[in-house]
Amino acid sequence: MSKKVKQKENRRVTGRRTFLLGSGMFLVTSFLAGRLYQLQVAQNNRYQRLSDRNQFDRRVVPPRRGRLVDRKMRLLAGNAESYLLHITPLYAGDVEQALAQLASLIKLDEELVTEVLEKARKGPSFRPILIRESLTQRELSRLAIRSAYLPGVTFEKSLRRIYPQGALTGHVTGYVSPLTSREIEDNRALRELPDLATGKIGVEYALEPELRGKPGAERVEVNARGRPIRVFRDFEPKSGGDVKLALDIGLQQHITEILRRGQSEPVDMASAEVQRAIADNRDLKLHLASGENMLLRDPLGKITAPESGAVVVMDVTNGEVVAMVSSPTYDPNMFTERLLTRDWRRLNEHPRNPLLNRVTAGLYAPGSTFKMVVALAALEAGIISEGSRYSCSGSMELGNATFHCWFEDGHGAVNVVRALERSCDVFFYEVALKTGIQRIKAMANKLGLGDVTGIDIPGEKQGIIPHHDWKLATQGVVWTPGETVVAGIGQGYVLVTPLQLAVMTARLANGGKAVTPSLRSVEGDVEFEDLDISPAALRIVHKGMFDVMHGGRGTARAHNLPSAMGGIAGKTGTVQVRRITKEQREAGITKNIERPWKERDHALFVGYAPVKNPRYAVAVVVEHGGSGSSMAAPIARAALQRALEIGGKA
Repeated sequence: MSKKVKQKENRRVTGRRTFLLGSGMFLVTSFLAGRLYQLQVAQNNRYQRLSDRNQFDRRVVPPRRGRLVDRKMRLLAGNAESYLLHITPLYAGDVEQALAQLASLIKLDEELVTEVLEKARKGPSFRPILIRESLTQRELSRLAIRSAYLPGVTFEKSLRRIYPQGALTGHVTGYVSPLTSREIEDNRALRELPDLATGKIGVEYALEPELRGKPGAERVEVNARGRPIRVFRDFEPKSGGDVKLALDIGLQQHITEILRRGQSEPVDMASAEVQRAIADNRDLKLHLASGENMLLRDPLGKITAPESGAVVVMDVTNGEVVAMVSSPTYDPNMFTERLLTRDWRRLNEHPRNPLLNRVTAGLYAPGSTFKMVVALAALEAGIISEGSRYSCSGSMELGNATFHCWFEDGHGAVNVVRALERSCDVFFYEVALKTGIQRIKAMANKLGLGDVTGIDIPGEKQGIIPHHDWKLATQGVVWTPGETVVAGIGQGYVLVTPLQLAVMTARLANGGKAVTPSLRSVEGDVEFEDLDISPAALRIVHKGMFDVMHGGRGTARAHNLPSAMGGIAGKTGTVQVRRITKEQREAGITKNIERPWKERDHALFVGYAPVKNPRYAVAVVVEHGGSGSSMAAPIARAALQRALEIGGKA
């Protein structure tokens, strides 16, 4: 091949290769240019947002929780400044090492460290984990000085829930505590607020949506170590609403003190005698370990714990509950931070269960306080009139059974007024048998017994007003006449709450209006449904309740109010928990107070005052307190007297 032809062929091959290479370079350059245009121009906003995410932490801002105040605007539940300590695993790196560093600066419980490590392992790394709340100023200073060497660790100002009245209102307010994992799973809206404290019981739980408010949102600019630099608030949180309760804290405190003391006197806790008694008595040790700070000397001279029971004072005109005392109680401030296992164990091991709200969830046989129900049912049905008399010889025979009256010698021939005054059991055995359990049940339900009241306290118990169908459904056997006899004096299967007894008394006092209890302050006049109870029958029952306090043989005549304050109309009740055994009688143990505490009778009282223009109803239950006339009636008198003195109004 000639040289000229060869050169021509080389130029052709080279040109083709150059074209292909140039085309490839053009395509690559075009792709890169297009991609750069896409990244820098077309998707500029998207990548700007992604960049912002690397630069900003988005946070949900918890709202300020609404306050709870009493009727005179005294604080029951509020908020105080607090500092929270968090760790974010994404920025912290080795969480275990970071926690070890923190433990050298501030107190960290081992149980807490284990819990934080578990959350860091299971949860998303970008979510901050709460380590401590309520940091002290000294702890805060130590952390601030070392903050540059603690990556991923942040502290911030917050609000924590406080209960200034402490144990005085524990069963009313309830408490808030951090969200549980189940609550977070059940409510997606709460997943962005893992440290939010929500109401668990009491008013805090019942009014949770109203008290919580609505969260806000903010962006926190952070550096590469997760340290906040600037905060941009997108929108402000909306605070929860404040709630005014009907409670009067002064009355609450007064009643709490007299209930806990009963008929006993406080002792010097530091005395050698008291210390020996504590060392020898496991129950006293448990009382003190659970936060109790008072012991008493009973009428026999023994060192004992304060009385247990419940007292409710209720306005009969509008249903306001101005006092609700359950003893023993607990301090709700214990629950606002992380509750240690040992503290929870102490509360649960307390021999008298301070976590039980006896007012709404304590179930008791009403005893003789139920006799007004039986009397009204019989009067309404025409079974008896005011003049009807039955003779009490101290007992009544029914088949092979003998039913005894509390007064062994008998009351003689008595009508319904005298039977209420003297609390004659035989009279009400006879009347209950003739009236029938169905009529008694209907009247009990009408007066508010055996049904939840709907008050703003979760966990309220319904109680039991037994009847034929109930027994067949629950026991599988038929109702017997003997059970009607026992129910006639409020025992047997009959169980009610102290709050229901207060409602019953209020409905009797206000002339048969269906008043319902309210923990919230009631504004203006309230109209309640008429229960359609005969005014004549009510007057007869009122007369009997009046004579309980004013009659010559009234069971509570020693505990009436001064005539200047209008006096009390009421009814005592003593409920036998366990019969005195033959062995106890032979050993000379015949008095209630000589028996072990758990075997003593319950003491009850219900009443209202003033007599002519009723304003307040009261219900008192003293667990194993003995006689209703000697234990419960004095407490009721003191409660009504103070309620009338303060007026219960702001």
